[in-house]
Amino acid sequence: MLFTDPVFLFLFLPIVAAIFYWVAPRFGASGAFIVLILASMVFYSPWGLQNSLLLFASFTVNFIVSYWLLKLPGANSWPRWLLHFFGQIYNFGTLFWFKYSAFFGHIFTGGASGGQFSLVSVAVPIGISFYTFQQAMFLLETYRRDPHVIVYMGKLEGAVNTLRAYLRYTVFVVFFPHLVIGPIVYLDEFQPQVDSKQFGLFKRSNMEVGLVFLALGLFKKVVLADNLAPIVETIFSTSERGIHISMIAAWMGAIGYYAQLYFDFSGYADMALGTARMFGVRYPMNFYSPLKAVGIIDYYRRWHISLTRVISRFLYAPLSTEGTRYALRNKLSWVPKQFLSVWLPLAINFEIIALWHGARWTFILFGVIHGLWYITETQIRQTKRFKKFARESSPTLRAWAGRAILFVPMVATFALFRSTTIPSFGHFLGELFSGDIHGIVPVSIRRSGAIIAASFAVIWLLPNSVEFLRRYRPAIATYDNAMYGWRMFLVAWRPTWIWSIIVAAMMLAALYYIGRQPPFLYMGF
Repeated sequence: MLFTDPVFLFLFLPIVAAIFYWVAPRFGASGAFIVLILASMVFYSPWGLQNSLLLFASFTVNFIVSYWLLKLPGANSWPRWLLHFFGQIYNFGTLFWFKYSAFFGHIFTGGASGGQFSLVSVAVPIGISFYTFQQAMFLLETYRRDPHVIVYMGKLEGAVNTLRAYLRYTVFVVFFPHLVIGPIVYLDEFQPQVDSKQFGLFKRSNMEVGLVFLALGLFKKVVLADNLAPIVETIFSTSERGIHISMIAAWMGAIGYYAQLYFDFSGYADMALGTARMFGVRYPMNFYSPLKAVGIIDYYRRWHISLTRVISRFLYAPLSTEGTRYALRNKLSWVPKQFLSVWLPLAINFEIIALWHGARWTFILFGVIHGLWYITETQIRQTKRFKKFARESSPTLRAWAGRAILFVPMVATFALFRSTTIPSFGHFLGELFSGDIHGIVPVSIRRSGAIIAASFAVIWLLPNSVEFLRRYRPAIATYDNAMYGWRMFLVAWRPTWIWSIIVAAMMLAALYYIGRQPPFLYMGF
């Protein structure tokens, strides 16, 4: 089921919310959890029995492993280590099998043209990347005996307590607002909320904030992203057929995709925050104005935040720590020390982020470029010359200079992300910098240019959704990101008639286009 589906918006969501708020005060948290689990499995069921069984197997196996990790004595005992290792092998082995095995098998069996491989060539189970990473983090926290895990799972004695723990674990994994495209949630963010005495009690403010988030996300997706989609698809498909297009058309396609992907994914993220908030749960924000970023470091603190922090915690931090220890033990000089403690962990970090999106050569190259770019900016910011420049220059000047430097290479690398093969990207890159303005323009310049300009006016001038709802603690902050934008446009929502009319108009505009029902781009990842 899609968040943009009228059945979800006008039937499924109201019915589930009504049942939830009727059951919770009468039967407590366990009754509320059962409602949410059943609703989540119904929400997921349109993607097929096989995917549903895979999801069921995933959270059941992970619960069993978690159960025994908590039951077995000792902190770092050999049986607990083996059990944790088995659990992670199951998680990542399943992910690898369904998402990457055909791609790598194609390579290792002599398919040198592996670049022809794409996400659409294999039926990747919906949401598998998201629920796998969420459970992998839970297993790691369970192995470390995190206090939140111990409190959340409760006493694992007897059938009733075990069943209760199973329900609590399951709802943490499958709660439908984040099941398909995230955000990836930590237990220490979820557990205090559902164990609160307020959980399951109807609050008007939760419903209001949730509905505003829902309207904003729906507007981003069906009005902005889906009107950019035909422009982007026409330009890229024309270029992929080897047809020479104008440099103007190429830049319209690349810039259009940059905005389309943002609105598509952040629109889903807003709707996820909104639907969760309607049930009294605050989720971590996944986006915070990434297209206003002043550099690639700043960008990755604002784009798909829940993934980057998981990769950093799960991969970068331990690799960097071990690299630093090795360098200190062996008294390595500055270059090999930096290589082991910073450069190599960052390179691996970005390659995993790239591969997380799927098995495609363009993703792999995207990860290499962004990793090298991130490393370069990290080192530049540590130099004495840059620190002197930062002290003596205007913050406003640095911000605009950073955005100007970021924009062109970021747009170009996202054109790589959009391309299906490296040769097709090479052709498209040639069009971007050809200097030829007389080639084919397969779209209306005036109409397409107006849509792209309107999209970037929203991006650069208006507050993001979290800023717009900032008076009501709309989401869990993961980084202390600065608010970018002109003060005159940093408006904040209040439950007034004027704002109600504006939000209702946005919802009506979205409903006008909702019949098209294109899937969210990140459903393929």
